Amino acid sequence: MKAQIERVKTIVSRLASVTEEERSAIAKRAFDAVADLTTQKETLLVEFEAAAAELGESALTQSLLQELETIRTKAEENAAILKATAEGARNARARLQSLREAELKTGMYGANGAAVKNPNASTFAAKA
Repeated sequence: MKAQIERVKTIVSRLASVTEEERSAIAKRAFDAVADLTTQKETLLVEFEAAAAELGESALTQSLLQELETIRTKAEENAAILKATAEGARNARARLQSLREAELKTGMYGANGAAVKNPNASTFAAKA
């Protein structure tokens, strides 16, 4: 039983570490790393569930349960940050598309004041 408790503690410790690594990767916008870390978390959660089932929930200490709650809270925060980041990226992409479409409709002038030809623009006027 002591070995099982140590196994659960190791898994929980690794979950905490992976969750912190995930937060760091999100902050650095290293989304490939985030995907890898998510896979690691899923694997660790499966391992935890199996180990906890073998051990029995009553054998889990209060401190271990508190640590799990802290990890859950951090994981939810990471998910919220990822969701907000994705929404921001979608908004930025939509805004850039809007600007491109506006450019195509209005045309542009170069630094010398001459009109820059835009074959997709609906009108074209040269500046004198």
